[in-house]
Amino acid sequence: MKELLKNTRNLTFLGVMTGLSIIFVFATVIPAFSASMAIVMFLPTIIAGIVLGPKAGWLMGTIAGILTLLRAVIAPMSPLDPLFINPLVSVLPRMFIGVVAYYLFALITKNGKNTARVAVGSAIAGAGAMITNTTLVMTALYLLYAQKIVATFGMSFKALLTIVITSSAIVEAISGAALTMAIATVYFRVKKSKRA
Repeated sequence: MKELLKNTRNLTFLGVMTGLSIIFVFATVIPAFSASMAIVMFLPTIIAGIVLGPKAGWLMGTIAGILTLLRAVIAPMSPLDPLFINPLVSVLPRMFIGVVAYYLFALITKNGKNTARVAVGSAIAGAGAMITNTTLVMTALYLLYAQKIVATFGMSFKALLTIVITSSAIVEAISGAALTMAIATVYFRVKKSKRA
């Protein structure tokens, strides 16, 4: 972690990703932007993990989790928001987003950064990271608040999970794949051209 934070370029990159995370997370309080921002709010974490490695992914995921906790405190928008004040729901699951993104990307590219591998690897990393987020958050909600959720929504947790998967999780995974692929492909292409 010290090596990551000693490098000025890495610090600048993390600063930009943190700034984007702040904008994306808090833009969800604006009704007109809430749906689209929810799709991209963890994109900086995914990109940081792919570009700078698992430690950067973990750090950005932690920051993103803290930001979602703060948003739940400052501007709750749904009956579930009070549950996200618990860091086991809002922070802990998000710590793994960038880490999973890095390892999926590394598994596919295997240090070969040609355009095809970067495109496939980043798409899988983006989708996998989004699925990780949804899975871990829903698991935390189930373990900690299943009865409360059933009482609040008047439906079984299984029914709520089905709604989440069909209404947002699939869209988030597809969007995460497409956006991560677009950004990572451009980033590594530019990086390669600068080295040439």
